[in-house]
Amino acid sequence: MIGNDKLQRLIRGGRLATALALLFTLTGCWDRKEINDLAIVLATGVDAFPNGTVELSAQIFIPRAAGGGPQGNTGGSGGNSTGDTLVRKAQGRTIAEAMTRLQRRTSRHLFWGHSEVIVFGQEAAKGGIRSYLDFFLRYLQFREHAYVYVAKGMASSALDNQPLLERSSSEELREMGNLKLGMLVTLKKLTQMVEGDSQSAVLTVIEQVSQKQKNGTRQMTTSMKGLAILRKDKLVAIIQEPVTRGLLLIRNELETMTYSFSLAGLDGTASVNLLRARAHLSPVIAANGDWKLNLDVRTTGDLILNTTDMDNIAETFMSKARTAWAELLREDVESALERIQSKLKVDAFGFANHFRRRYPRQWAREKRDWPILFDKIKVNVVIQTKIARIGKSDLPQGIPEDEIRKK
Repeated sequence: MIGNDKLQRLIRGGRLATALALLFTLTGCWDRKEINDLAIVLATGVDAFPNGTVELSAQIFIPRAAGGGPQGNTGGSGGNSTGDTLVRKAQGRTIAEAMTRLQRRTSRHLFWGHSEVIVFGQEAAKGGIRSYLDFFLRYLQFREHAYVYVAKGMASSALDNQPLLERSSSEELREMGNLKLGMLVTLKKLTQMVEGDSQSAVLTVIEQVSQKQKNGTRQMTTSMKGLAILRKDKLVAIIQEPVTRGLLLIRNELETMTYSFSLAGLDGTASVNLLRARAHLSPVIAANGDWKLNLDVRTTGDLILNTTDMDNIAETFMSKARTAWAELLREDVESALERIQSKLKVDAFGFANHFRRRYPRQWAREKRDWPILFDKIKVNVVIQTKIARIGKSDLPQGIPEDEIRKK
């Protein structure tokens, strides 16, 4: 028989042998990358040149600047420090080659998983963005929900900017996108638009604007300057107001907007802040083969300005305000249809999607002729407006009460 002491020694020995065997089977974290070995990219820019080369720009976070360490120019080819970030860039025959060359110029491993903004330069957008989309969606580190913009001029210039209110231009662009001042388009949504039935896409355009500071220096700030219209994957036009307002309204993308208008028979103006806007598109294929669309627009807003001499709550005033606002909205819609449908002939509105869902069989037969059909579609526009609130005062300010008209 085995004694207790010997039995205990055997058990301990067996445990030790098992532990050693398990230890040799562990691979460890041999492929880990420490945070100190990473260059975290906050934003990505793509530019194209006439000789066919592609330039990839990366806005990189500077950890020592954010931690209170020394700031300033870090030196190195293609790198400029702008506060808590620097921009590095490299060129190649393809965007993949440019990324490889960019990595060779960086002492840390480039990590693209935090890139929340992608900016295409104007020339890159004109040449077509399909190859770039393929790369961004295929390379595992890039986020499908990164916001996408088109820059007037160079994308690298748009990234190489330190805003006053935000920590970086990438954060500034992300916050401006969340405000929905233009089209809020992610990388995934952009790909769906380009590959969709309409074969078009719409992106917000950004531009660098110089503003003079109190000390006499000039500070570059980012401003949203219209919308970029893409036929398939190529930029064909940049549109401005009022066409942009009409396009966003038809697409149900209009959220942040203030309208000012004159009222018939009254001196002065009124302004309404938009609360809600809903556009309902009803496609119709008539018996004679004509393709039509009924557009029903319903908007609600708050009265925020009245410089007339009429009481805010007077029914005459409210009726005039609703009518004037509706006419302004109609002008926006008609200007968008005139410019985009009649002149550019690009289905930036997404009409094709509505016909495909309503008439799937007819769409399957006619979709190849969609460019011809789209140009001939008649759009019947009906607009209803509602003013929900009139503000803190019933009366227009700055006018004696006995001179205010009640009707």
